[in-house]
Amino acid sequence: MVVEFYRNRKKSINLLLILSGILVVLLLILLYSSGLISDIIIAKGVAFSSIGSLILAIIIIKTLISLKDKSPLIVLSPEGITAKVTAVSKAAGLIFWKDIADIQLHKVGGDTLVTLLINNPEPYAANIRKKLSAMALDKDQDLQIYMTASVLDINAGELFDQVIAYRAQLNPGAASL
Repeated sequence: MVVEFYRNRKKSINLLLILSGILVVLLLILLYSSGLISDIIIAKGVAFSSIGSLILAIIIIKTLISLKDKSPLIVLSPEGITAKVTAVSKAAGLIFWKDIADIQLHKVGGDTLVTLLINNPEPYAANIRKKLSAMALDKDQDLQIYMTASVLDINAGELFDQVIAYRAQLNPGAASL
């Protein structure tokens, strides 16, 4: 049995609206700092707002492109978990159940994340380094792969419960996580 979790279009559009609002504020700061409004040039304001605007514009474009993707963002299969909800989870690819030591919930900022603690990090770390950057991983720490439910049809608590229940169904001995 395979369980799939899909994008909630309404949540994604709300996220896009918030990002667009922040982009407008940064563009206004850029206009003000560049002297078009105030006749005073503020170099730090120009640098901060232009870099921030560029980063946000890239994120908005990537999010708009991802809205067209109708494939599931998280797939629970008998082999393992495939997730495309964070850059690291996407780069890791299929994470085998046997390599998952623990599954936890973590509150990070305004989001709650499902954390997969990996007990055999080498194959995943190699994929992540190849697809992202060596900076994406800290060599001295255990590999933790985060999954957010911020754009899914369910919240993080429900995702956590379903992942735990699915794993317990596959391996009754793993129910003690």
